[in-house]
Amino acid sequence: MAKRCLGIDLGGTFIKFGLLTEDRTLGGTLQLPTPPGGGGDRVIAQMADGAKRLMESAGLKRRDVVAAGVGAPGPADFAAGVILAMPNISGMENVPLARSLCEAIGVPVVLENDANAAAYGEYCCGAGVGCRNLVLLTLGTGVGSGIIVEGEVLHGSHDAGGEIGHMIVQPGGEPCGCGQQGCLERYSSAVHMAGRARRMIEEGKTGALADVLRRHGVLDATDILATRKAGDALAAEVWDQGAYYLAVACVNICRVLDPDKIILAGGLAGAGDELLAPVAAHFRRLHWSLTPPRTQIALSALGGEAGVIGAAAVAWRASRQK
Repeated sequence: MAKRCLGIDLGGTFIKFGLLTEDRTLGGTLQLPTPPGGGGDRVIAQMADGAKRLMESAGLKRRDVVAAGVGAPGPADFAAGVILAMPNISGMENVPLARSLCEAIGVPVVLENDANAAAYGEYCCGAGVGCRNLVLLTLGTGVGSGIIVEGEVLHGSHDAGGEIGHMIVQPGGEPCGCGQQGCLERYSSAVHMAGRARRMIEEGKTGALADVLRRHGVLDATDILATRKAGDALAAEVWDQGAYYLAVACVNICRVLDPDKIILAGGLAGAGDELLAPVAAHFRRLHWSLTPPRTQIALSALGGEAGVIGAAAVAWRASRQK
């Protein structure tokens, strides 16, 4: 039987599992809820249960699985396989995830940041195939990112590299939960775009988007997109501002890293050309005039599967390096 690597994408709401062959074909998949509360022990037990169930459903023995890769949010010591903290799952401080999961499922485990794993997934199997250098921006509740340089995941000297969501794009701007002001995340994430629209409506802006808020009491990015398509001026302003700051970040990325591609992923990227077109237009306008832009801005090809594919691909890479 062909060998597999197991990929696990740990999220605040769900844990996704997948099996990847060495020729980068995704086999069986599984999704389980992330246990609320209870800390590392419950999360690791759920991960172990899902891994065993998926292996069993695929008819695999432990000897058929080369390794497992886990993509997880939060600061981590990747070499040690330890989660240092996790903002969206309580009780995940200083958790030796790789060692504990290895003991539970009986295969070697490699820990990676979730956005890094998604970037590596796109690099191996998605929109980044054929690239040597790429940057992935995940646009959802926040703005995550992963950077691939010459085929390797960039971690930085303190395992804190690649936090482009906390690149300052507006000095002295909106305060961010990280302690800085003016972070990209505060301008181009789905949650903060909706929050900005709400504040503008509360300050007196009117129109179709304001009517949505009045009827439902809440707003999200899909409301902004829908009313923008229908011609609402406020929705168009908020959406364009988010696209503008994304383009600012993309220009800065080009000046520092000069990647082959910048890939947009996450919930906002589901808007397709409605997002890509204004970002690309601002990017072309803001880019330096010394040479024409050569970095391509593209949409994710793997969508929600990028993280689990990338986690498994990271495990394959680690197994070959031994």
